[in-house]
Amino acid sequence: MMLLILVAAFSMAGPVTDPDGGTLVERVGGDLEIRLETREGPEGPLYRSGRASTDTKLPVGYPAPTPPGAIELKSYPMVRRAEVSGEAGTGVMGSRGFFPLFQHITREGIAMTAPVEMEYGGDGAPESWTMAFLYHSEEDGPTGEAAGDVVVVDAPPVTVLSLGVRGVSNLNDPEERVGPLYAWLEASDEWRAVEGAPLRVLGYNGPYVPAAFRWWEVQVVVERVADETAAQEE
Repeated sequence: MMLLILVAAFSMAGPVTDPDGGTLVERVGGDLEIRLETREGPEGPLYRSGRASTDTKLPVGYPAPTPPGAIELKSYPMVRRAEVSGEAGTGVMGSRGFFPLFQHITREGIAMTAPVEMEYGGDGAPESWTMAFLYHSEEDGPTGEAAGDVVVVDAPPVTVLSLGVRGVSNLNDPEERVGPLYAWLEASDEWRAVEGAPLRVLGYNGPYVPAAFRWWEVQVVVERVADETAAQEE
């Protein structure tokens, strides 16, 4: 029987740190008491919160999913990812993004990871989108152009404000989910949304998981107000 470990730090407000002392996750709003369970899978930790769960490994160094109903500040490391982008509107992302990416990892012998990352809009292009499959580590393959429209890149580190979601996600209109995030930012003197950054949606489950139990996150890219002010003064 696999050992279930309750991560107490995820059931209350407060930071969780990586081995080097950097803050990866801080519960800041929403459901402050909801718990995240961690168990060791054959290829790395897996997670459960209520009836939402993961069954696929995350990239090396990636923070755990945000439990449904919780709001967290999260810092993500650089990650190598295969991505497909388009300008034809977000409604075609599923067909034009997922299948080329799945063919890419199948052809290259790269194991599937979670989450699938989706980005909407950004830089004044509201109809643009990007879907990305994440490599577990840089050893999975090199960067560069691949077959079809797939490009493998190293996405830079990013800090986000994230809301955990369980259930059906309308990928064509993710902005309907981010109201609580903007409300939190409106009340914050320390954090602000990064102007021009895309809205992010992370999906942790495949189509075989019933829609009512699928685990998502919606995310707004953020920066500290002090950091943004210092950058303007330089």
